[in-house]
Amino acid sequence: MEPSTPTSPSPSNIIRLDLTSLTPSPIPTSSPTPILSPTPIQYHESPDEFVQGGITYVKRAIIARKDFRQGTSHIWKDGLQYIRDSDKKEVYYCHECRVGKSKQELFVINGTSRIRNHLEQKHQIDPQSGIKRKGSVRKSIIDQQKDGAASSIFFWKESVEKFKELLIRWIVYCHIAFFQLENQYFRELLLFLNPALLNHLPKAAKTIRSWVMNAFISKKQQLREDLHHSRSRISISFDLWTSPNPYAILVSD
Repeated sequence: MEPSTPTSPSPSNIIRLDLTSLTPSPIPTSSPTPILSPTPIQYHESPDEFVQGGITYVKRAIIARKDFRQGTSHIWKDGLQYIRDSDKKEVYYCHECRVGKSKQELFVINGTSRIRNHLEQKHQIDPQSGIKRKGSVRKSIIDQQKDGAASSIFFWKESVEKFKELLIRWIVYCHIAFFQLENQYFRELLLFLNPALLNHLPKAAKTIRSWVMNAFISKKQQLREDLHHSRSRISISFDLWTSPNPYAILVSD
């Protein structure tokens, strides 16, 4: 028996599709997302100087040298530098606050993270691109704090150890009880200053205690090494006295 060979389909066997009769299936729609406006916003000329709270503020470009240049960060598209007459510090003047007829917050310029958080939380300006969101729903305070923490995560990864050091120093020198750091209003204060603290501020007094103890052990070891490498003998006198509590207090001089 010879093997069968494939045959070409005859014209009568070809099925023709009438594409005009086909109805496309509906395309699933996703929930609306914020639309970013690519067009830079044009603001009215800001005043050369103004008074707020009895303090005069002067535009830095007016009193600066001829070679003065504004920074390259997107925050300078939405604001300007002013000099506070009372202490000559540079502050941030927000164009968006002026458009919305809001009181200027006038942050002292010592970085951009606080200004970025202000532009994002109050004016819905993306902290990375600097583009204003349109049609976005106003977020809750917690969501704003989380977004601010995410946008500042690189900054806090680099400085979290410094944050711990300053926090421990404040606790030790000011005799702050560990449980005070669990206080809701204290935490809200720090979160207002920088939402990135949400990721690094301990939630329990036990964690704070371990931070302080680890710092004490580290400083103690460092002191031992310094004394060991000293070039001469060091005389230390002690004074033991009793407090009214009564607890014995050992003082070195």
